[in-house]
Amino acid sequence: MGWKDDLQDASFRGVQFECTSTNESGSKSLAVKQPPYSNKASVEDMGNNPLKISIDAVFSGENYKIEMDALIAALVATGSGELIHPIHGVMQVYAESYQIGHVAEEVDACKISIEFLQAEDKERPLFIPIAVPVSIPLFSIPDSPVTALQSVLKKLQQFNPNKFFSFVNKIRDGISAARQFLGTVKGAIENVLSPDWIVGLIDDATRLATFDTNISAISKWRDVFKRVQRFEKLFQNDDDTPKVMQQTWRAVHVATAVAVTQQVVATVRKEMAENKTVSFTPVELAVIRQATRKLIQQAINSERALIAAATAAQNNNAGINVEDDAPASELIFIAMTQIQVYKQLADQIHLQIQELIEVRPPITTTKVLVPCTLHWLAHALYGDMDRADEIRRLNPDLQNPAVLRTGMELTVYAR
Repeated sequence: MGWKDDLQDASFRGVQFECTSTNESGSKSLAVKQPPYSNKASVEDMGNNPLKISIDAVFSGENYKIEMDALIAALVATGSGELIHPIHGVMQVYAESYQIGHVAEEVDACKISIEFLQAEDKERPLFIPIAVPVSIPLFSIPDSPVTALQSVLKKLQQFNPNKFFSFVNKIRDGISAARQFLGTVKGAIENVLSPDWIVGLIDDATRLATFDTNISAISKWRDVFKRVQRFEKLFQNDDDTPKVMQQTWRAVHVATAVAVTQQVVATVRKEMAENKTVSFTPVELAVIRQATRKLIQQAINSERALIAAATAAQNNNAGINVEDDAPASELIFIAMTQIQVYKQLADQIHLQIQELIEVRPPITTTKVLVPCTLHWLAHALYGDMDRADEIRRLNPDLQNPAVLRTGMELTVYAR
């Protein structure tokens, strides 16, 4: 389908005309700074200049002059007007200049060459809008390995009770260690075959991740996240632990870390909705996103390593000890499933936090030009000295907000 299939009737301020040609030209506004006798120039992109639109309008017939006069009246009117572009549709433009041409050989006809300047550019999304998930179902993350682990445990319980009880005690010790990392104490685990202990760990991490204390929010997040990171040491380097248990624990580790991140997202959303001071700056949100996605990437790498080991075992007809573990083919299937789960998880977290970052103006830096206070700087930047606290939060390393020296660089929101 070409432009000829979607042509629209051209008009300006409601005056219709026939159009024989159109041209659009765009340009950049570039600030070029170059010292004398230097071949090096500093070029700063200041944005796009307004789009220039050239249209050739044609009138013909006995009543052409009436129609021509109507268009001229529309062109000389003050302010912007609505242009129906034959290809691009509705646009707000200014009539910059026009030329009227009459030719002796063309009786009862004229051509008007018009130069328009676009008043305000339309928003053009670079990507297809994506729905950001309100929340992530945490308990579905370990579903696949948990199901396989339950099958292995039931088989051990039936055919090798001694090994079953030994393995169950190892799981209980690991869960107790995880609770110590979180600083929570609970009673004994009644049934390892039930996923209740997984739910309990995720709930514990969620309850710890509260940011309404006197401690700064990012400091509280770092404390909880470091506790969760210690989960990685459990079960992973033990050759006697079945691979399916290692897969399960990796999924629990990721789910617990994501639970902490979800609390951050929920806290910021609530504060924004209530017009409160937001606990996390955009830079801090980016740090949280990076740390969470790094942990997820480590889990993906571990699953890929397991796929390679299980595939090599299959090729050598050695297999993995299926008496105490899931078959190699099942481990490969679980690993591939989890990799897809982790990839989707990383994308969802990225979208959630990016949405929160983009709610506020972009972050930039400014240089202090004269000695001043933080309140004076806020007034100079925004015309609002009350935003001094906002600048202070964006610069936690600032020693004395009452003494800003010339040349200091501060992180601020763009105007």
